[in-house]
Amino acid sequence: MTPVLHSDDIWAILARHLKAGLWTPLSDIYVLIEQRVVLDDEDMEPDSRGSSSLRWKRNVRNVLQRRKTEGDLDWDGAGRYRLP
Repeated sequence: MTPVLHSDDIWAILARHLKAGLWTPLSDIYVLIEQRVVLDDEDMEPDSRGSSSLRWKRNVRNVLQRRKTEGDLDWDGAGRYRLP
């Protein structure tokens, strides 16, 4: 397990565990990441004041957005991602 959650760690997990050509819902991606890292107190804080979303999930979404823009991931527009 990874001791601290960083963007590179998130991408390494996704690149290793997502199956090419298979659409994976965001909820399953969260589970995939959560099972393979150690989340600290900071990761478990809200991503902004008044938000119920956790910081680590925002970090996952940021990685997905960046990798989608760079062409490393496909997005179906409905919350599912896949390696091309």
